[in-house]
Amino acid sequence: MFLEVRMLNRQLKWVLIIIAIGSILAIISYKTEFLNTCTVRQMTIAGEIKQYDETKDPLICDKLNTKISQFNNQCKSNVEELDCG
Repeated sequence: MFLEVRMLNRQLKWVLIIIAIGSILAIISYKTEFLNTCTVRQMTIAGEIKQYDETKDPLICDKLNTKISQFNNQCKSNVEELDCG
C-alpha cells in the first residue's frame, strides 16, 4: 500500500513537471514566433487602420504607413498605404 502511494506521488510529480515545462515552452514560442507571423501582423495593421479611420490622427497615419511599408517588404505583401492628406 505504501509503495503504491509513493509510486503514484512520483508519477504525479513527473506529470506536473512535464506540464510545467511544456507550458513554459508554449508561452515562449507564442511570444517570440507567433507575434511575428505575417498573418498576425496583418491583423494588427487592420486593427490600427480601423483606429485611424475613427480618429483621423495624422501621427497615427504616419506610424501606420511605416508599419505597412515594413510589412509589405518583409511579408511580400501589397497592403496599400494610407493617404495622410
